[in-house]
Amino acid sequence: MADPVTTAIIAALATASATKLGEDLGEGVVSTFRSLYKAVTRHFRSDPEAQEALDDLRLDEHDTEAMDVVSTHLDRAAHEDPEIGRLLEELRSGVNEVNQEGDGAVVNQINGNVSDSAKVIQGRDFHGGIHL
Repeated sequence: MADPVTTAIIAALATASATKLGEDLGEGVVSTFRSLYKAVTRHFRSDPEAQEALDDLRLDEHDTEAMDVVSTHLDRAAHEDPEIGRLLEELRSGVNEVNQEGDGAVVNQINGNVSDSAKVIQGRDFHGGIHL
């Protein structure tokens, strides 16, 4: 499965909407997204499997199989086409920058079961000692 930023980029490509990348995007990030969208669209047209997966994702944005296939093809396209690789890295960087400048919210995800004997502790910006 792709990392969260790549997943957001793929969702944005499937919907042709930069808003999937987050709120408060600067013009530079939006411009980079538009350029990447055009480059990926051109590239995927020549690859029926990639185009079909992207079309499937457009119909159902929660289709994890299509997401994985698009992710694989996007990675391959980034290696085959230097423009796509450059734009993808520029977009990742821009999205990460926007996310780091956000409101300071922290999101923790727990994968798996938390039983009675397991404890989950969350925190942020601790100052001083912590005793558990």
